[in-house]
Amino acid sequence: MTLNRRQFIGGAVACGGGLCAAGCTAVNPAPTVDAAADGSFDLPAELAKPGGQVKARIPGADDLVLVWKTEDGYGAAEITCTHLGSEVHLNASAKTLDCPSHGSRFGLDGKVVHGPAKQALKAYQVAVYGARVRLQPA
Repeated sequence: MTLNRRQFIGGAVACGGGLCAAGCTAVNPAPTVDAAADGSFDLPAELAKPGGQVKARIPGADDLVLVWKTEDGYGAAEITCTHLGSEVHLNASAKTLDCPSHGSRFGLDGKVVHGPAKQALKAYQVAVYGARVRLQPA
């Protein structure tokens, strides 16, 4: 099979565009838990130690919620970076939520610490009752 210059360039551009679309949105590999209608779920083993994190699917919420544990306790915020939609992850040592795609950083309260993101993440309140976690918008 032979390609002329126009076919080669067109194929290369299409391939490169496909790689960017697939590669520009990072996904946090934390496990996902399903919350009940009241935003509660069983406390997963991943949240037993500081640095642990899970994604929670809450009925009626617009987005997945990242739930984490630090030395200071539990926290939660929407997982999707407000810059271009990658999933943030907990950086326990820096006490920030970091976007691996373009370098945005958010405080544990969801506020932007470092751009390019300009809009905060929606924060959630976390309450732990025995072996249950309950999330509510802050």
